[in-house]
Amino acid sequence: MKTKICMLLCLTYCFIGLEMIQAETVSKGIDYTTRQETIAGNPQVFRQLTVKPDANNYWITTKGRDYVLATEPLPMQLNRSMTSGNRIVAGINGDMYKVATGLPIGLQIQKNEVLISHSVKESALKYPSFVIDGHGRPEIGSFGMVGSIRAANRTLTVHSLNRNENLSDRMGLFTSAHHPSKKIKLYEPSETMKKTVAIVVLQGRPVRSFQLGTDYAWTVGKVETKFRSEIDVPSNSVVLVAFGKQKKPLLELIRAKQLTTQFNLIQLSNLAVRNDIQEAVSGYNWLIKDGIGFDLNALATNHDRFLMIARKARTLIGVGADRTVHMVTVDQARTDSRGITMVEAVAQMQRLGATSALAFDGGGSTEMMVRREGEFPTKTVNYPADGRSRSVTNGLMVATRYRPTNVAAKVIVAAQPEMYLGEKRQLALKLTDRTGQPVDATKKKITLTGTGVSGLQVTAPITPGKWRGKLKVDQASKTVKITVTNRLSGLVVNGGRPIVLKVGQKQPLITEGWFNGRKVTVPQAEKTYQSTGNIANVTKDTVVAKRIGKTTVKVTAGGRTVIVPVTVTSAKKTAVLDGFEKGSYQAQSPYVSSYTARISTKQKTVGRASLAVTYDYSGWQKQNGAMYLSSPNWIIPYPAKTLSLDVYGNRHAPWLRAKLKDATGKSHTVDFVKKVDWKGFKTVQAKLDSSWQAPLKIETIYFVETDQTQKGDKTKHRVYLDQLKVSY
Repeated sequence: MKTKICMLLCLTYCFIGLEMIQAETVSKGIDYTTRQETIAGNPQVFRQLTVKPDANNYWITTKGRDYVLATEPLPMQLNRSMTSGNRIVAGINGDMYKVATGLPIGLQIQKNEVLISHSVKESALKYPSFVIDGHGRPEIGSFGMVGSIRAANRTLTVHSLNRNENLSDRMGLFTSAHHPSKKIKLYEPSETMKKTVAIVVLQGRPVRSFQLGTDYAWTVGKVETKFRSEIDVPSNSVVLVAFGKQKKPLLELIRAKQLTTQFNLIQLSNLAVRNDIQEAVSGYNWLIKDGIGFDLNALATNHDRFLMIARKARTLIGVGADRTVHMVTVDQARTDSRGITMVEAVAQMQRLGATSALAFDGGGSTEMMVRREGEFPTKTVNYPADGRSRSVTNGLMVATRYRPTNVAAKVIVAAQPEMYLGEKRQLALKLTDRTGQPVDATKKKITLTGTGVSGLQVTAPITPGKWRGKLKVDQASKTVKITVTNRLSGLVVNGGRPIVLKVGQKQPLITEGWFNGRKVTVPQAEKTYQSTGNIANVTKDTVVAKRIGKTTVKVTAGGRTVIVPVTVTSAKKTAVLDGFEKGSYQAQSPYVSSYTARISTKQKTVGRASLAVTYDYSGWQKQNGAMYLSSPNWIIPYPAKTLSLDVYGNRHAPWLRAKLKDATGKSHTVDFVKKVDWKGFKTVQAKLDSSWQAPLKIETIYFVETDQTQKGDKTKHRVYLDQLKVSY
């Protein structure tokens, strides 16, 4: 059977079905994998992006709010980059940062322009960087920025860029990208720094970051030698700040009025100038360097030993000998993933074949975003420890230049769990073109062939086995195979309630099958019944009561068995629950205290006694005047129709009601009469619902006076109750 389909597919089901797929291609050259593993007795979920060398894929670093001293959730950084025209396929969080300010620990370069440098050389060695060279090739190494400012034949060193720390006896340059306020606030300046400072405004073209190896010409503007807690960065200007020993040389240099700055990147392993670097973002620590994995002692050389063996969420990145990049996240604080140590992180990156690797920020900052196969949005795929995306300082993204063709070359069918006999399921699918770019399935003509097919809905056969069908769309086709089983994961009969019948009565057996959390219809041929003794017979789905007694009915289907208790009672229609001949009755109320209930022989309809209720309203304390009577013996064993009571009235007794609780714990309130306005005995009746699950307990029979003007009345009144009966 062939059917044309042009409809909105059930994408929610697609997402759920694909959640545990082991590997998928999210774009040509970029694969996403999830993997479950147990390490040292701890379950872990690893999410991995593998980016192979491909000229059509490229790397981008993002920055929180596009300012150095700022943080922003990774999805917002990614979306802003996409708005500027990048088709981002995946991304992870980047550098560690000072929580109070958002200042990254290390270096960041964007489009060959340095935005922020390391603090000092030792920092560049301690915190390695992931970089992309001029040919788009990835590397991991130690890179330091060297800045200079020149006038005539004299040159001074600019020690850092946009970094407001570690400036004692040093010189730092700041741009408008330093902070959204366009102000510089130095981090913990010493008293010596405050006393010996030079602040120089350099005027020129607007600059937020500096292209590596490029000269920038400046004219000296305002010069100050008095420390200020906040330093303005004027428009079309940058600011040089020199402290201690650097103050005097700078003041001498700027006499020339015309200055030039330049920033160069140095690879610290060989001191080579690397002004070809296009993108760079620093990490927390080395994992693998020059093909050698760090052991605990090596890891602890520059970092706290305890932090290296702590089990945390991690974000890792490694580069293989063939320039393949492996990005990995592992979650923490979930039952299925408990985080890994840095030693375990080394082993994981070695396992992937990385010859160099580092760890980015982890813990609550760990986040991976992926545009899943055949989907359009790029979304977070891991579970951040905070329960939401944390604001982080920067991110690393991979984007593609492949353009969608809108011609489907691959059909991805959501992982189809087994189906039960005769069950109906809607196939959920996604489409990609030949380079892995998503294709909108809602705008495509999709053909599904196979038995039991209607559109994209499949009705499973009524015998176990394999269902096979074929999907076709554009250039793509796919054979779909679904296992059909007759095994149930759950079986419920009669709603889980016992059955109570009168002799000769019939009741259908309602059977509910459950399969993998879905309610399914169980075919009659799959069910078997068995009853013990001759109390009741079972014919197909019907129980027939034969004689008084108790028995069970056993129902078996799909490998599941349910035993249902059955009670058969006499066919009599009315039974006396209480004749009020003897015993004591509880009379307690939070509303009225001036009433009693005692056995009396003065009035009765049957037998020798009845229950006398004597009351006045002197003890009416609050709300309506409710007076409650109760007995532990008021039990209705079977489903019933009515409850009746003989009442000897006094012409002005109030509303008479009863409150019952069924076997499920649900309460029901019924009315006997709105007012006892007669003299002598009269039988009153309250309607019950036979669907209320028995046994029923009468929790209380009570009078309610709603006329507030009677509150405090001391006049004594009396009524009598007799013959509490139930009708079945």
